[in-house]
Parts: sequence; structure tokens; C-alpha cells
Amino acid sequence: MKESIKSVLKNLNFSFILGIIIFVIGCLFVLISKGNILKTRLLISLIGFIPFIIFLSIIMIKKKFVIEKNKNSFNTIIFFLLPLFFLYYFVSIYICVIIEAINPITDIKFYKNKIKGTELLKVFPKEIPTDVENIKFYYAPGILQGGTEYILSYTDKNLSFEEFDLKYKKMAIWIGYKEEYTENNGLITGIFSNTIVEYKNENDYIIYLIEGKCDNSGYCNHGDYLFAAFNEKTNEVIYKSEQW
Repeated sequence: MKESIKSVLKNLNFSFILGIIIFVIGCLFVLISKGNILKTRLLISLIGFIPFIIFLSIIMIKKKFVIEKNKNSFNTIIFFLLPLFFLYYFVSIYICVIIEAINPITDIKFYKNKIKGTELLKVFPKEIPTDVENIKFYYAPGILQGGTEYILSYTDKNLSFEEFDLKYKKMAIWIGYKEEYTENNGLITGIFSNTIVEYKNENDYIIYLIEGKCDNSGYCNHGDYLFAAFNEKTNEVIYKSEQW
């Protein structure tokens, strides 16, 4: 038994170890894609496994055309492919973010997965309440000047303004309607973008700004905010976080 184990370990060459590493990295891409729509998951998973597919193809060519005495030179070729693989992974991560950004997640079944483990849980609900209506969810990762956005909205007929106010008043750095905000120029100009209320009745929502930061450009070219908003007329609730 010990001899067979030693024999296996002895025959473990560089190509075999590299193959295992590339396969594991491909699996990590599959995990990264979790929570996205099927089309996005399949695309990201394919991107992650392309190096492994190429690697297997090279191994098959080796078995068919390369004789044993050229084994060392073949491993040298594999070794020089390493920088190309690392370059590929570096570029592919960026491409995967673009794919996610242009395919925002709007299916509410992915809400819990995307919000889990983030600091947003101090404002966003851990799970979407079961007794609410008109649920809308939106998630898109940031890319270049585009900001990462998390948005959840719904109508909760059982929620009163007093209850909402009690929950968020103490943690808010500013409370008021959009038209009343004068502190950081440009910070909340597009605060309701991609929400159910964008460009309509925006001043019907009282905003509880939990976090709000701007750069020193004078018009918030870079910044972030986190808020909860409530419409007393319709009992609509909006939670949103954006970083850009």
C-alpha cells in the first residue's frame, strides 16, 4: 500500500498539478456566478472553464503525438503557458463583472443570496416579508463610472409611518424629502434611479439617509449612499444602496 502511494506521488508531474489548479479555479467561477440568471451563470461558468478545456486539449494532443522522451520539453511548454493563463483570468474577471453589470438581477428569489453577508442588512430586511405586494428587486455590480446598486421596494399595507420612523430615525444622518436636501451637491440627484418611482412622485417619499458620502469635486463625481424611504400615501417602501 505504501509503495503504491509513493509510486503515485512520484508520478505526479507539473502538468497534473496545473490541471488540478485550473479545474479548481473554474469551479470558483461557477461559485461566483451563483445568484445570477441562468444565461449569465452559464456564460461566466464557460469563461471560467475555457483554460481547463484548452489544457485538456493539449494533454490529448500530447498523448497522441508526443513520445515519452519529449515529456520534459512538453512540460516546459505548459510552464510557459502559465503567464497566459494568469493574464486570461485577470481579464476574464473584468469581463464577468461587465456581464453581470449589463444583466442586472431582478428576480426576487436571488435577493437573499445577494444581500447575505453585506453591511446593507442594517437597513435592508434580511428576507423579503411574506405579506407584502408589488415586490421589485434590482442588483447590478459597478463597472468603471457605473455604481454598484442594490434596490428593494414593495408595498406593505400593514406598516405604519410611525413604525418605519421608529426603526430608522436613530440611525439616519438626514431625514426629509428629496427637494429639501441641500447638503452635498449632487449626492441624491439620482437617488431614485432604477426604482419604481423614478422621475415620478419622488417627493412623496420621505428619505432616511443612513449613509451619504461625496468626493471633493463639488458635484459628487464619486460617492455612495444608503437609504430607506417611505410613502405615507401608498405605503410603499424603498431601500437602496449605490456606490460610484
